[in-house]
Amino acid sequence: MRVRESDLRGPRGACLVAFCLALAATPATALEYEPFDWVPLPAGTNVVMLYSVYAHSNEFDNEVTGTTQARLDSYIEVARYLHYGTIFNHTFVLDVIAPFGVLANGQIGQTHLGSGSGAGDPILSVGYWLINDPSKKRYLSAVAFVTLPVGSYDHDKALNLGVNRWQNDTQVDLTQGLGSRYTLDLSADWTVYGDNTDAGPMRQTLRQKDSYGAYAWLTRDVTSEVRQLSPHAGKAYLSVGWYGSWGGAQTLNGVSTGGRTEEQQVRVTYQQFITPTLEGNISLNHDVSANGQFKQGFGLLLRLAKIF
Repeated sequence: MRVRESDLRGPRGACLVAFCLALAATPATALEYEPFDWVPLPAGTNVVMLYSVYAHSNEFDNEVTGTTQARLDSYIEVARYLHYGTIFNHTFVLDVIAPFGVLANGQIGQTHLGSGSGAGDPILSVGYWLINDPSKKRYLSAVAFVTLPVGSYDHDKALNLGVNRWQNDTQVDLTQGLGSRYTLDLSADWTVYGDNTDAGPMRQTLRQKDSYGAYAWLTRDVTSEVRQLSPHAGKAYLSVGWYGSWGGAQTLNGVSTGGRTEEQQVRVTYQQFITPTLEGNISLNHDVSANGQFKQGFGLLLRLAKIF
């Protein structure tokens, strides 16, 4: 059965569109770029990271159905392991990311979307530093993230932790120190999506065009200020940031769903070493605009990183 554009309008269409846009609600947070993420550690170093991510969305924008009030709450946990090594006299990192969690209270207008839970799609990546110059506080890296389509997925549900398709994200990252207390982090990525050939109750083919994203962080070393309150505190940093994404138009059996991955988001992050090998991170974010997806009103990311 072929979907028509007229099928995507009205209450039934809202539910069908919501299924397609559930892709935007899945835990992409595992790839989120935090300050200093792409400053390399010495070869032989391992890092284990644990994330807790909460996001609340209160609006839904779609080129077919328009903008309407909505709700979606996501509770995502992420386990991440990194190993640093050296090849051809350059540092590399191997990275394994395993998300899981719950998508709850899904609703668009008067259409209830139910909930989804289980394992997200795991992500494997390898990163390589083209420039690693601590004397100039300059680091340039390239990384490829590959998403494996083995997470929890049910074609009859609007909300899923897995998305039933391959995905590849190629990312370039630059970190540059500015004077004694400031650091600038910049990143750009290009994401290519495979097809989901089991999309929705009619088991149709969902396709998505390439999308593009960019991150920027400006960080200040606030260790001296923190140590005025707590003399034995570890190194501490305060960052303000921005994230933007473009493209990613979706079609269902060749017909546009109105879904895209266009978003503008502001962020603030505080990082501190609790011990010399244990770092804590808290990050808040808010969507300034979102097109073709859920608009996130509030986001919270908590992260612990253990170095060994």
